[in-house]
Amino acid sequence: MNNLSKTILQVYKYLPRIARTYDKLILSKAINSQFTNSSNIAFFSAEAVTDAIITLSQRKITLINLKLLIEKALKTMKPSLARILILKFIDGKRCVDLAIKLDVCIRTIFRKLNLALESFSLALKRLGYDEAKLNKMLAHEKWIAQVHQHISKSDLSLIENDDVKTTIKESVIYDLKVSSF
Repeated sequence: MNNLSKTILQVYKYLPRIARTYDKLILSKAINSQFTNSSNIAFFSAEAVTDAIITLSQRKITLINLKLLIEKALKTMKPSLARILILKFIDGKRCVDLAIKLDVCIRTIFRKLNLALESFSLALKRLGYDEAKLNKMLAHEKWIAQVHQHISKSDLSLIENDDVKTTIKESVIYDLKVSSF
């Protein structure tokens, strides 16, 4: 559950931007549907366009719900632990920077980070979201699954924020290209 917690915390700051991208895709689908002819009737039929708009809208709702879930879980945690998660995953601070900012040794940061992740995972479970439910909720968001794979394979403390940012960007672009057709 900790890797999934790391993943959703890592993608948190990208959720509004990607939700806006879904809005643009919905608008594009709607506008382009007026250019129906005999060669693209299957792609731009009223049913195909409606299904695409509904799917993209549902994906946007999922991202909004995920954002709200993360915020609610962080609010239920001890503030000092929530602060560490926000600084590390949302603000992208390195563990060394956290140690300097909080004036503690690096080992203390690792211990507090692990404690904070456990607390966050427990907060999610108390809100009714265990790993199975989160995976089901995010099943259509392939880009989040790719970020999760990247985080699961690596020691997050050694990953630079730019590596995760690149993975997110590449995953989102690929997922949106595939899902927009």
